[in-house]
Amino acid sequence: MAMTNINYIKAKSYIDTIICVALLIIALPFLILISIILTVILRSSPLIIQKRGITMDSKMFNFYKFKTINIDPNYQVKNENILFKSELSQYVPTFCKWLRITGLDELPQIFNVLKRDMSLIGPRPLTMTDLSTLKNNFPHYYNERKSIRVKPGITGMWQVFGNRNKGIENLINLDLYYNKQISLSIDLRILYSTFFLVSAGKHCDAICNTAPKKRIITTNKKNEKLNGVLIKQFVLTTNKL
Repeated sequence: MAMTNINYIKAKSYIDTIICVALLIIALPFLILISIILTVILRSSPLIIQKRGITMDSKMFNFYKFKTINIDPNYQVKNENILFKSELSQYVPTFCKWLRITGLDELPQIFNVLKRDMSLIGPRPLTMTDLSTLKNNFPHYYNERKSIRVKPGITGMWQVFGNRNKGIENLINLDLYYNKQISLSIDLRILYSTFFLVSAGKHCDAICNTAPKKRIITTNKKNEKLNGVLIKQFVLTTNKL
């Protein structure tokens, strides 16, 4: 990893704090309004707190998120597919679907960043249930995820550029690539693309997966691996939304 990238990583937590304080000031009225609407619709707390992390073997933390599924807390999800959970869509009210496809249900994670559990940009933290599925069904990918040293993020390379149809490999490889190649330029590109995803309501969601992604991630050399070991050229192209 280049020295400039190491310096950027050291400064990243301070940059995260500055940006998230500004975001919190801007987003506070929306946080309050959304909380009120969700309380009325769901007749329960508008927030959920989940244990999440990169792996079950690394530091876990309390992950904040707006509650969007109106379902009995004792309901057992039978589907072990981490990337697609469309069977739960029947329990998602219309307003909550809008929150999910815009990604606004993630707003409470601003507090996770301010607590320094997370970064603004980084790999997607997974729930204990999904991590258990990953560990049991895809042990190779689970073990590869142990090498990730950067903090998980609200948005990130997989969240913005990933393709759920390409499976777990796509998720892991993009997270590993980001972990190895983290830089200011990559983070700026991710932030730029995240803004348009949110404003266009084209966030690709596991439950409300209604909007196919229009982003392309390619490597131009045969036999190059997306985990960054042999990558010589990495191209990110964002099509018009």
